[in-house]
Parts: sequence; C-alpha cells; structure tokens
Amino acid sequence: MILVSLIAMPILYLTLELPKQIVNNALDSGRFPIAILGQEFDQVVFLILLCGLYLLAIMLNGLNKYGLNVFKGYVAERFLRHFRLLVYRQWRSDPDSRNQSEIVPILAQEVEPIGGFAADVLTLPILQGGTLLTILFFMFVQDPVLGAAALTVLPIQLVLLPKLQRRVNALSRTRIKEVRQLGRQLSDQLRQRQVNSAGLLPASASFRELEHVRRKIFRLKFFIKALNNFLTALTPFLFYSLGGYFVIEGRITLGALVAVLAAHKDFSAPLKELFSYYQTLEDTRIRYQEITTFFTGSIQRSGKAQADNPKLEEVSQFEEATLSYPALSVKRQGAIATS
Repeated sequence: MILVSLIAMPILYLTLELPKQIVNNALDSGRFPIAILGQEFDQVVFLILLCGLYLLAIMLNGLNKYGLNVFKGYVAERFLRHFRLLVYRQWRSDPDSRNQSEIVPILAQEVEPIGGFAADVLTLPILQGGTLLTILFFMFVQDPVLGAAALTVLPIQLVLLPKLQRRVNALSRTRIKEVRQLGRQLSDQLRQRQVNSAGLLPASASFRELEHVRRKIFRLKFFIKALNNFLTALTPFLFYSLGGYFVIEGRITLGALVAVLAAHKDFSAPLKELFSYYQTLEDTRIRYQEITTFFTGSIQRSGKAQADNPKLEEVSQFEEATLSYPALSVKRQGAIATS
C-alpha cells in the first residue's frame, strides 16, 4: 500500500503540468509546426497528443486510487476480524460478570472505527502528505511568491484546529461512557424481564444526556469544518490578486496562473484529508483507550480462571489457531455438532 501510494506522486505531477503545457504551448499558434523527437507536429495534432497524455494520466491516477482503496478495504476487514476475536476472547476469559452487558456495544460499534482506520494509519498520511508536497513543489516551480501564498493560512489552521479537536475528543469519551451506561441499564431490565416506571426514568435520562453530548459534538465538528473551509478559501483571493498582477507584469504566463489555481483546488483536498486523519486518529486513540480500560485487570483474572479451569486454556489455544487458520473453526463446529 505504501508503494502504490508513492507511485501516485509522479502521476499527480503530470496531471498538474500537462494543462499548463496545453495552454502555453498547444494553443500558441505562432510556434508551429513543432519538432518533438525528430518528428514535426502541427497545432491540432500536438493539442490532441497533449490531451491524450492528460487523459492517460487521469486514468492512471484513478486506477491507482481504486486499487489502493480496494486493498485498504481488505486490510481493514482482516484487522477488524482479528481485533474482534481478541476482544471477545479477553471478555470470555474474564470471570467478572458485571461487564458482560457492555461487550455488545464494544464488539458491534466501538471496534468498527478502529478496524476501518487500520489501513489508513500509514497509507493516508503518505498519500495525502505526498500529494500536498507535490502540489506545493509544483506551485513553487511556477512562482515562489504564489507558492508562499498557498502556505499563508496553514499556520492558523495548525494552531486552531488541534485545540478545537481536543474538545471534541473529550466529548467523544463522554459519549462512549454514556452508551455503555445505557447498555448496562437495558441489560439489567432484560434480566429482570420487566420494565416499570422506575426503569424508564434512568433510561430516559441516558437518552437525554446522550442527545445533549452528541449535539455538542456536532456543533464543534461543523464549526471546525466551517473554519477550515473559510481559511482555505482565502488563498484563491491571494492567487487572483497577486497572480493577476504577475501576469500583467509578464512575470508569469497565463497558463502558469491557471495551473496554479487548478493545483490549489487539489491542494485543499489533501489538506482536509490530513486534518480529517488527525481527527480520526484522535477518535480511534480514545476508543482504543476506552476498550483497554474496560479490560483493565482482566489478564490477571483470566490467568486465575485458567488455573481453576484448565478447559479455558484449551479454548484459548483454539482461538489462537483460528486467527491464522479460520477453517479450524468450521471443523471444530462440525465436531461439536456431531458429538
């Protein structure tokens, strides 16, 4: 996945350079016929050639991203299956029955984002960070001032957004605890096989508190998104003003300015992806910490339980084998059904 991510960088540079060549060279009628590799081309043929190369670069870029995303999905699902089995084994070896009702939201909801993030933990910063650096390099090649203008609002984003994200992280931790509390209440009511007015009040309070927390999260997340969009939209203003002045003065060509504007449109996308990566990284870290906190001390308890019941050791060894050989679980289930 890292190799495929790195291959995307030269392809991306071609998609940025070819439009500039089309505007500056293929549309310049005073330079034809033009000789390339010993062969002469008129204006129309040269335009078709450059457009064909641009189309090929777009197709290669799309195929590269498609293959990378498909393989990332396979890796994420494999990791998720392993992680769920490990969490399930740890929960089953815990003799403390008070935590049994909380395993359902953990296996169904809390591990899902962790598994989905497993494939992105390395490839996303390499792909999006490399995309960002490639676009910046292209901008500085066209004009250093325009390249510096693209970095004007970046320090503001790097200072404000992490501070706001930390507040979102605290609310996310509170939301996870509220969901678990709700799961305990519902499990207790199911065991009692009755729902009376005394049981409705705590559940209603949990519903209300969960809604309150999620509203706070939504407000902060959308504020971060709006602030990021506003700061990103300030850069084209500098491009139109400074870049337009440079074109009038003859410092850069019109094709270079058009290419820089198109590159900045692509520049904002990886920047947003990197900020989203940071948010997802923090959210995943919190979820993983909450899961490990849930099982604090369970390793010692499971060791004591295995000493009291040797059959648990046999089951643990069987689950260890199914991580590498999933077909063993089918054979084991068939043997149990036969017996």
